[in-house]
Amino acid sequence: MPYKTKEDRKKNYDKKKDEINKKRREYGKRPEVSRRKRQVEKRWREKNLDKVKIWNKKFKKIYVKKIKDKVFDNYGRTCVCCGEDIKEFLTIDHIDGNGTKHRKKINNNLYIWLVKNNFPKGFQTLCFNCNWGKHINGGICPHQEKKNSKD
Repeated sequence: MPYKTKEDRKKNYDKKKDEINKKRREYGKRPEVSRRKRQVEKRWREKNLDKVKIWNKKFKKIYVKKIKDKVFDNYGRTCVCCGEDIKEFLTIDHIDGNGTKHRKKINNNLYIWLVKNNFPKGFQTLCFNCNWGKHINGGICPHQEKKNSKD
């Protein structure tokens, strides 16, 4: 059904929008159409590797930021030892130690692992200084050692 003007075509679309979109979705689900789309996308990615790398890097940063936000929303946004609250200084600590073994077991994706496992117990928010201090001081942050010696 040819239309005389773009406005006529738009009016028809507005009347039958749900029906038209339903047909488009059904068409897109057909195996031969899906296969053809994947092939076209693959060829485009092969021709535009530089763009793909830039986009992947950009979206990975966004994804990691969202994951970290979820983790810190759950475990807290301040260091439990010294009270540091600048997010760039914060990290997640294994309370009982053995973080290296655990990270190797889960392929270094601690933040993703925490979200997928519904934020299990045994982790806390520390700043990098407290986390490293705890590591080199046998499991006790120097801040805690200092506080205990004053008491």
